[in-house]
Amino acid sequence: MSDRTIQVGGNANGAVLNTGDHNQIVAAPKITMPEPQAVDIQQALRELTTALGELSTQQPRKLSNALEEAQEEIEQAQPDKAEVAESLARAAKIAKEAESFASHSEKLVERFTPVLGWLGPHATRVAEALGMAI
Repeated sequence: MSDRTIQVGGNANGAVLNTGDHNQIVAAPKITMPEPQAVDIQQALRELTTALGELSTQQPRKLSNALEEAQEEIEQAQPDKAEVAESLARAAKIAKEAESFASHSEKLVERFTPVLGWLGPHATRVAEALGMAI
């Protein structure tokens, strides 16, 4: 057995440190969200829906239902952001289970970011479902 210690000579905040053979690391991306008023939520949700549609999930109907519920809520005169977040958290959990999630993750983070900005304090629920840090 070889020595697999890691020595850090300073700050390692935000770092992913690993030893061993054939390890795979998935690190939660840290994103910066736009201000809610700067987001065209209709456009952002359309782009997110398109990106999620590229995934081959085990539960395509449930994913579609969650996205439709979010769309219906944002079309209201006074959308309930908590309800939108609940629907999108369900969609995120389904998407994360897709085999192709990892290969689409960069694009999905890009598409989720404006939506999370619009959600404001309700974004945490969706970000947690995705494994993102905000």
